[in-house]
Amino acid sequence: MKMKVLVLGQGGREHAIAWKLSRSPKIEKVFVSPGNGGTALEKSIENIDLSLDDSDLLINFAKKENIDITIVGPEGPLVDGLVDKFKEHNLKIFGPTKNYAILEGSKVFAKEFMKNYDIPTADYQMFSDAKEAKAFVKDKKHPIVIKADGLAAGKGVVVSSTAEETYKAIDDLLTSNHSDHIVIEEFLTGQELSAIYVCNFKGCSFEIALPWTKDYKSRDEYNNGPNTGGMGAVSHPLCYEHKNTVFKLHIDIEKIMIKTIASINSYNKNVNNGYLGFIYIGLMVDNKNNIKVLEYNCRLGDPETQNLMLTLDNKDIDLIDLILNEPISNIKDINLDRIDTIDDSFCCTLVLAAKGYPGEYKRDFYIDHSSIVENNKIKIFHAGTVYKNNILKSVGGRILTVNVFSDNKEDAISLAYENIRKIKIFEDESMTIQNQDLVFYREDIGN
Repeated sequence: MKMKVLVLGQGGREHAIAWKLSRSPKIEKVFVSPGNGGTALEKSIENIDLSLDDSDLLINFAKKENIDITIVGPEGPLVDGLVDKFKEHNLKIFGPTKNYAILEGSKVFAKEFMKNYDIPTADYQMFSDAKEAKAFVKDKKHPIVIKADGLAAGKGVVVSSTAEETYKAIDDLLTSNHSDHIVIEEFLTGQELSAIYVCNFKGCSFEIALPWTKDYKSRDEYNNGPNTGGMGAVSHPLCYEHKNTVFKLHIDIEKIMIKTIASINSYNKNVNNGYLGFIYIGLMVDNKNNIKVLEYNCRLGDPETQNLMLTLDNKDIDLIDLILNEPISNIKDINLDRIDTIDDSFCCTLVLAAKGYPGEYKRDFYIDHSSIVENNKIKIFHAGTVYKNNILKSVGGRILTVNVFSDNKEDAISLAYENIRKIKIFEDESMTIQNQDLVFYREDIGN
């Protein structure tokens, strides 16, 4: 019998997850709550306008529609304990419970966790008092990293290059709604890498590694400007490294993953379950291939998800198979495929954002991407859009992504930029006043 799936969320990540699931021969129907303009346009996906803050409504919908499995996209509901509530009603749901989601929900907890369980990370100090924090950084070498303790939708991290910028970041983050603690840590240099695992229903030691990706967090070219939720992504970012280097990285990253899962399970030993869901390990690889952990996320990254779903689709890998792992998959780490085979495939993801993002941004303008011909290697995923009166309207900071998979890096990047330039932006609903200045994208993704 085919399954019904409910995906929770409204961003590009959730559009990509729902799209990939809808292409599975094992799935009959995919609902997305609340979804966006992109999911509204997908013939095999149905948007359901339910608030993620109302667990009772979501639970009642899952029961009424006989949903076989619910997949949680964003971090907020995980940290708030939505998975726990679904489990109380014996509803199958994919995501960590509240006890485990603290790995992402608190930067302070994550840093202490890494310290206590000997997981390599940047040196750091924690503060709740702005005066003490400023005294600490006064003579510190810059750049330096300041992180809000709680969830901040990708905007709770500041990389400052001067003491004045650091002081401002301390004041801003300690007076924000995100937390009353901050973490100040050393600035690491090297290649950023997102290692994402599917911690499936088979439990510990059955985790499956997705292709490594690289996320571009800074707003501007050459990693300048403020941090964002992500301005683009590529996979496989290390495709031209020597195979011995790739294998060593695989071993080192695998050790970190195993230690992370074993340690968080040990920390929660009084809870009658292990870690379940996606786990995102943000890494920094230095020029000697030494690895440190930058952060944990307890869900798929964004925009990495858009990149990953198109990659999995082109490798004929069914996402629901990875999640359920029934029968047990012989895939353990997709990255190792590149060692044994000649595989130069590459996926490039470009984010189209509203002018002003990640600060106050333009909104309520209209989008025409009809000139882009989508196929199995070119796909648009929506984030901040709604679809009404047969027109796409921008309502978010990150509007959509253009994703291209190719047999080689150069073609993937070239085609992605060729297609994003085809998108037309209009001030008015009648689509007569074109204004491309309402949007922007980085010009250096993949370099």
